[in-house]
Amino acid sequence: MMRKQARIGGWMAAMSVAATAAMTVVPAAGQDWGADEDGSRAVVADGGVELIDPPSPEGLGFSPTPSNDSGPIVERESSAVVSSGPYDSSAAVVDEGDGSGDWTGWVADACRYPRDQGPFEQPGLLQVLHDNKCATWTFRSDALILWRNSPNDIPLYSYTAATPNGYGATALSAGQLESTPAAGPRFSIYRTDDCQNAWETTWFNAANFRSQEATLPTINGYGITPPGIYGNAFTPVDTATADLSASIWSFEFNRWARVRPNIALMQGFRMLGWGENLTLADHYQIDPTNPSPIYGQDIFGNQTYNSLYGYQIGTDIRLWDRGQGFRVDGLLKGGAYYNNAVQNSAYTYEVAPGEWQTANVRAAGGAAAFVGEVGLTGTLPITCNLSLRVGYLGLWLQGLAQPTNQLRGQTLSSGGPGSPVLGSLNTAGSTVVQGVSLGLEGRW
Repeated sequence: MMRKQARIGGWMAAMSVAATAAMTVVPAAGQDWGADEDGSRAVVADGGVELIDPPSPEGLGFSPTPSNDSGPIVERESSAVVSSGPYDSSAAVVDEGDGSGDWTGWVADACRYPRDQGPFEQPGLLQVLHDNKCATWTFRSDALILWRNSPNDIPLYSYTAATPNGYGATALSAGQLESTPAAGPRFSIYRTDDCQNAWETTWFNAANFRSQEATLPTINGYGITPPGIYGNAFTPVDTATADLSASIWSFEFNRWARVRPNIALMQGFRMLGWGENLTLADHYQIDPTNPSPIYGQDIFGNQTYNSLYGYQIGTDIRLWDRGQGFRVDGLLKGGAYYNNAVQNSAYTYEVAPGEWQTANVRAAGGAAAFVGEVGLTGTLPITCNLSLRVGYLGLWLQGLAQPTNQLRGQTLSSGGPGSPVLGSLNTAGSTVVQGVSLGLEGRW
């Protein structure tokens, strides 16, 4: 038993010596230590593993406790760099050889609260929103006021008594259908990483672009401009009206990469919807010789809808920033899209007083399209986390199905049941949507 205890005691003594040595060595592939003037040692090169003397308190940057006869105590002012983000964590210390132990600054981590706090001592949401100035999330909310340009200038109704062939100058055309403003919201969310690269999600909607035009009432003063509407030939009418409405929505998901301090490049996926609804109506006398004339009415309706899906690229450029808060940014996007378009045509006419007949046809198909966007936005900070935004937005859509382009491609006559019904789809239309935006940007 005594021999066994002696053996155990020998092993314990050896382990104690090894543990003592481990506290005073550098367990790397041979690191040499160099002594500073104050007795501390720092790693200067790789070499062999070497036993060294433990650093003195002075070497760790602590002043020795002064004795009564050691002279006056000299106070040192801390030179630590305090981060502007109070909830950042993990600071690094650099020993420059003089024992100063200066802080290099704070390094952010995913937790966003100091490491020495417990799980129930984290900063509250309001403190994070108020104090965290290094924004990683950005939310934008804008109000849009937009206009759309008129469709292609296609004659719809002409004067009747100007030329021998029965029609004269244009009395009503699609080019007159200038829209009133349409309003809608736009929301954007950005998630930015430490390299200033970001993911973006943006959605907006605007409706209702509306335009109404009419001719002055004149007995038999107008007629459908050849080659007609839905195959219906020139017929004298007393008046004609046109009502055109439209709407737009867009959703996009993009990735932004910062390539220069003032330039970012973008690529992403976008979905966009563009719909229009056109109604043309005319009134005429069924029997002008009747002392009590009976009036009839034609109603030509057309609805189109374009569902666009595509890939886009773009750039955002800081155009003006003098460091005084206000800045101006320019935006440019463009992409190729697939357009899943559809059109519905209907012709409703009065065959007898109070008796109506309707013929309709539908056509759908796919086509290539293009969408381009330009933007100019000025941003004025209100607080550290909130800014006011005002800007310009312009969209160019090419390769659309539009109602005025469908009027000459359908056959819907008033010959009654059994008359030929033929349909087609025209996707050669285009439109420009532009307007202003006003909103707020919040960062946290």
